[in-house]
Amino acid sequence: MEYQEVMRQIIFLAFSKAEKETLQILKTPLSKHISHEIEIHYKVYISEKTFIRYYDKFINEKEGSTANPNRRIIDFLCKYIGFESLIDFYNKVYINKDSSL
Repeated sequence: MEYQEVMRQIIFLAFSKAEKETLQILKTPLSKHISHEIEIHYKVYISEKTFIRYYDKFINEKEGSTANPNRRIIDFLCKYIGFESLIDFYNKVYINKDSSL
C-alpha cells in the first residue's frame, strides 16, 4: 500500500470520527475538535491548522499543499481513531486484510 494512501485513510478516519462526535461537517471546527481531543487525552498540543493542512492535502487533494505528515502527529491521530500507532494501524488494517485473501 502506498504511503500517501495510508495517510489519506488515517486522516479520513480521524475527520469521520470528529464528525460523529461533533455533528459538524466543516474542516475548521473538525480540526479544532481533533486538536482539543488529542490535547485532553494525550497532553500534547497540535494546532488545528496542522489538521486543516492535512485535510486540504489528503481529503480535498488541494494542489500545492505543503502538508507533509509528521510521524509523531500521525501516531497521535492513530491513537485518536483507536490504534496504538501508525505501525499498529498499518498492521491491523493493511497487513491482516491482505493475509486473509
